[in-house]
Amino acid sequence: MGREPSFEEAMDRMEEIIKQLEDGELDLDKCLEVFEEGVRMYRHCTAKLDQAEGKVKVIMQDDGGKVEKFDLELEGD
Repeated sequence: MGREPSFEEAMDRMEEIIKQLEDGELDLDKCLEVFEEGVRMYRHCTAKLDQAEGKVKVIMQDDGGKVEKFDLELEGD
């Protein structure tokens, strides 16, 4: 089994998949195969974001264990 892609690699691959699907050049079987890969990349990215959010919450906890409220500005928003 290959290594797990980084978040950035998975996002790049999703962009490639979207372009392939939008081009309309693929036959149905290949469309389904590529779409399935896109869903896997989406789930991978979502899991990575959830992990990052958990880490940020741990870092932002005060001494009493409460999570301080904060706004997180993501690049590209």
